[in-house]
Amino acid sequence: MKPPVDDQQEFPGATDRVLLEAAVSLKELLAQVAACLIPFPAFMNMITLQAVELEPPFSGLEDRGCVVVVPGGNIYQLDLKVIPGAPGARETDQMEEFLELDLLPGEYILYATNAIGLLTRELLNRKTGLR
Repeated sequence: MKPPVDDQQEFPGATDRVLLEAAVSLKELLAQVAACLIPFPAFMNMITLQAVELEPPFSGLEDRGCVVVVPGGNIYQLDLKVIPGAPGARETDQMEEFLELDLLPGEYILYATNAIGLLTRELLNRKTGLR
């Protein structure tokens, strides 16, 4: 049965609402999964930086640089800069900045799903003793 024209015109709005609801639910789930990882994984084996890199789930998405999930379950772009350090043992130091990402709900869903998968895998590896 063909729906009335009025319903067809509401499809885009309904789609946006469903995507937004899914994104909100995934954000809550991602925060719960991230909270279970104590200690949270180190980024590239740096003991001072806790984050897990998220690869773009599909080609064709806007290049957002280094996208990471952090202990609170938030997804950011990581801007890691090497700066001159104290002379001697440490000639360079690092400065990290977490930048807010302006993701559409559909994009957020892709990154959050990726993050939940990676963090869940890490939890399972810790449980079974695999690393």
